[in-house]
Amino acid sequence: MIRFRCWYCNRAYLVADSRIGERLVCSCTWRVRVPKVDDGNSRYRSALDWLVEWVVYGGGGGLLGFLLAILILSKVPFLGRVVNRSLLLGCTLVGLLAGGLGGEAGVDWIGRIIRNWEKR
Repeated sequence: MIRFRCWYCNRAYLVADSRIGERLVCSCTWRVRVPKVDDGNSRYRSALDWLVEWVVYGGGGGLLGFLLAILILSKVPFLGRVVNRSLLLGCTLVGLLAGGLGGEAGVDWIGRIIRNWEKR
């Protein structure tokens, strides 16, 4: 038996192991997914949810990556036009991927890098 809670209203559920991955509608009208393990993540994400998260977290991560590159370039002597552009593009793309794939944790990771760099 799998125990889990609705990600929105926190209502408890107990379902058979054979229902893992099944999508249900909670009494609060939000969709939930039966997780693989007890107390696992029950949030059901539609394609639109994934797109919005990529735009929000990926965009935020890309912006933080760009700002990290600006911070690095302000501390390091002139590296040359090609290196500057590559660093800006590279940090922005890493931030976009970290935010898009890692979500909030990916954006937090980039934020920790920036805070550590500023402490130097």
